[in-house]
Parts: sequence; structure tokens; C-alpha cells
Amino acid sequence: MKIHSVAMMLVVVTFLAGAPTHAQDGGSVTNATITSNVENGAPVDFRQQFTSPTPRVFYYGELLGLKGQTARFRWSLEGKPMQEVAVEVTLPRQAAWSMMKMQPEWTGDWTVEVLDGKGQVIDRRNFAYSPPL
Repeated sequence: MKIHSVAMMLVVVTFLAGAPTHAQDGGSVTNATITSNVENGAPVDFRQQFTSPTPRVFYYGELLGLKGQTARFRWSLEGKPMQEVAVEVTLPRQAAWSMMKMQPEWTGDWTVEVLDGKGQVIDRRNFAYSPPL
């Protein structure tokens, strides 16, 4: 009977502890997308392909569990860092976006990474920027 009670107590403690919170694991991103624009705080479309000379490309996402941290958006072309933008996170769930002004010669495969305050990648999105047809 004593062993059964101890085992049951461990199950209850494990259940109450639950999964780690976002603050413990660095946070996360939801509703992330690459888009051609952000209007009224929301992406206007969901794209993975752009054609030069598209003037700008946006990464949009909702940052969760990062309140009090500085998130960073890192833009890379074919693995070469092109831009990094810092965003102060002031809310438990905060919509955020970053824009890259594109150049016609910057064709290739792009990656946008979101990093938490510890520099850990918490989201990664890819898109292609192709020459005009």
C-alpha cells in the first residue's frame, strides 16, 4: 500500500508540473509566414516565391513566451547573413514582423530565422527570390 501511494504521488506531481513553460524553453513563434506586405498588423498573403524586382519581403510571426527578451530576425541569402533586426518583446504574445528591402541581383534561396534572447533559433522560414521571367 505504501508503494502504491508513493507511485500515485509521483504521477500527481508530474501531472501538476506539466510541460516546461515558454519562458523556460526560450519561447516560440506561431502563425509565422513570409509575405509581400503587412497591413493592419496582419500578413496580406502567404508566399514562398517572389520574382525580382519585388521591392520588399516580410517575415511575420507571433512571438510567444519571450516577454522581456530581445528577439532577433536574421535574414540570409544562400547562407550569407544579409540583415539582422532586433525587436524588444513587451507582451506574452506579441505580433512582430521584419522587412527586407530586396535588390534585383539578390536572387536565390533565402532563410529568415527568429532567435530568442539567448540566441537560440526558435523559427526558420525559407523563400525563393527568382530573376524576372
